[in-house]
Amino acid sequence: MTQSRLLRRIVDPVRRLYAGDMPEPELWSRISDVLEAALADPELKAAAWDWPKSHDRTNNRYTNLLFYEDPDFGFVINGLVKDETGRTPVHDHGHAWVAYGLLEGAETVLRYRDPAGSTSVLEPDEEISLAVGEVDLVPPWTFHAEQAETERTVAVMVRSARVGKFAHRRLNPDTGETHDHPGPHQIPYDL
Repeated sequence: MTQSRLLRRIVDPVRRLYAGDMPEPELWSRISDVLEAALADPELKAAAWDWPKSHDRTNNRYTNLLFYEDPDFGFVINGLVKDETGRTPVHDHGHAWVAYGLLEGAETVLRYRDPAGSTSVLEPDEEISLAVGEVDLVPPWTFHAEQAETERTVAVMVRSARVGKFAHRRLNPDTGETHDHPGPHQIPYDL
């Protein structure tokens, strides 16, 4: 994966923030600000025009475009493209923080409380409407699902760790049951 000027606009400030050795909630709030600024870049929007759709319907698994994995701090930058049918299963990202920024389209994010052994139907605790240029900061172990509300949505994410290297959980909101899942498959892709 080459490191384009567009990618450096996210990588360099995030590396500086990591080097600042601040508490994670503050670090990730500031990383969200970096991502929000990057989402306003018309060159990034133009670059995303031909990114491939990220849903493997056959295996009911999303894929992420992997733009960058930091060799020192371990954070990654991903892309995700959905069509109007795109809805992720209810899931968490394990121990990872995620800044999820919308570059194109509109989505609804549903947040669920941790069921802690519940065997009953769970309703979302929070519903967030996400528009172009907005960032949803998802703390570790937070169950959520994203639903595309437009014909095409494009997201750029900064994650504290590369998914696929550790277990995530999926939640069945109809039963409250959870199970481990490897998370989205990572496809190296030049930005």
